[in-house]
Amino acid sequence: MAPVPNPRVLFASIPSGYPVPGENTKYDDSEKIDLENIELKGGYITRTVLLSPEPWLRERMRDPSIVSYGTPMRMGLPIIGPGLMKVLRSEDPKIKEGEFLYGTIPWQLYIVHPWDGWKPYPPGSLPDYTVDMDHGIFNKVEKLPGGKDWTSLPGVVGIAGMTAWMALKEHGDLKKGETIYISTGAGAVGLMVCQFAKFAGLKVIASTGSDEKVKYLLEEIGVDHAFNYKTTNVDAALSKWGPIDVYWDNVGGPTLDAAILHCKVNARIIACGYITEYNGQEKYGVKNLAWLFKKRIKIYGILLPDLIPKWLGPFFEEVYKLLSEGKLKTREHIVHGLENADTAWVDMLQGKHLGKTVVVISDADA
Repeated sequence: MAPVPNPRVLFASIPSGYPVPGENTKYDDSEKIDLENIELKGGYITRTVLLSPEPWLRERMRDPSIVSYGTPMRMGLPIIGPGLMKVLRSEDPKIKEGEFLYGTIPWQLYIVHPWDGWKPYPPGSLPDYTVDMDHGIFNKVEKLPGGKDWTSLPGVVGIAGMTAWMALKEHGDLKKGETIYISTGAGAVGLMVCQFAKFAGLKVIASTGSDEKVKYLLEEIGVDHAFNYKTTNVDAALSKWGPIDVYWDNVGGPTLDAAILHCKVNARIIACGYITEYNGQEKYGVKNLAWLFKKRIKIYGILLPDLIPKWLGPFFEEVYKLLSEGKLKTREHIVHGLENADTAWVDMLQGKHLGKTVVVISDADA
């Protein structure tokens, strides 16, 4: 078989605000690969089926000298993020041809594992709080029950669903009758948090960025109250529907400030993201921190890798049961083609679409 193109999306330069496709990221189809004859050296080769663009990829597009919770992207190499792969050939006895794997992968069509673009960091070169985001850990997965397509997988049993379920179990201490407020409630993680909180018997308040998303949260997801934060003040909404026992924070900034003010005594705040600062915005100084000790509020910063060892088994057991019973709803914004992946990602960062953005790269059945 003659070599075939192996297109990829590269990290080309550090953005100053929202990334610009074609400038900060570049689609490159110059590489070729011989699928039948390339040496596997005890590994295996996969074809990428779909990609799951995530907000935290933006935080990694930074100067390598700036430390954070995750390692920086490597300039000139493919973007690294969650994706679904199908095994084409394998010399690894633990991996079989035709199996599907989900994990953190380079944004390219074909991948030989272990991927030669991953280079381990020398011991002691990273702070103890920094996670190597390029080190792929893969789970074998099957198509979701309840007639769901593969495109539903990232939002439910991918990073979004895992983060929502595991963090609520670990830190939420949810009690029936309590009230939770979720910012970015119509995003991939937010939609899962809303549903898991409703299943636990909580009153759910959610904010989002459009009236269309408000309608979806109320009519399809079944939250108790939803509002468009662009037209309704967060403080006013929580004054009306609060106070709150739990706040799921995806944004930080003024929204976090308002949520702290409306927390009950012994409330829990789960800090999942800080999208108000991902794209170079000026840092917001939170003004209501004194209420943390006045109300004995607990704040938990979460990263999924810390939660997986304890909760992965129970997560799959409960979530697959919910899916089988038809209780868990999903919503995807589907984009086709690797050449459109970076644009789909930036659109997601800007909140242009409802639901989990998924980029289909190839046919899972091929």
